[in-house]
Amino acid sequence: MEDLIMKIIDIEDRAQEVIKDAKKADRELEERIKDESRKMRDDITRRMEAKNVTLKQIKKVEAIRVNMERHLSELEKKYNDNKDKWVNEIVQNIIGR
Repeated sequence: MEDLIMKIIDIEDRAQEVIKDAKKADRELEERIKDESRKMRDDITRRMEAKNVTLKQIKKVEAIRVNMERHLSELEKKYNDNKDKWVNEIVQNIIGR
């Protein structure tokens, strides 16, 4: 009978050890999951910030392009409106000397 009690105690001790190991593995897994989640969140945040910077740069370039096209259009209009007058002024300045 005493043998049986010792075997039950031994089984109980091993069961407690298995439970202890399982709880430890569970805590370690939970920590790894938290760490990976944090790393993924940080990586996503960095990528979003980089894309925001890129989008801002694209918007700036687009604004510069629109502004340049507007100025070029104004310059072409000014040229077309005044080219004959400017040619005449140049010729008169040369001839008038």
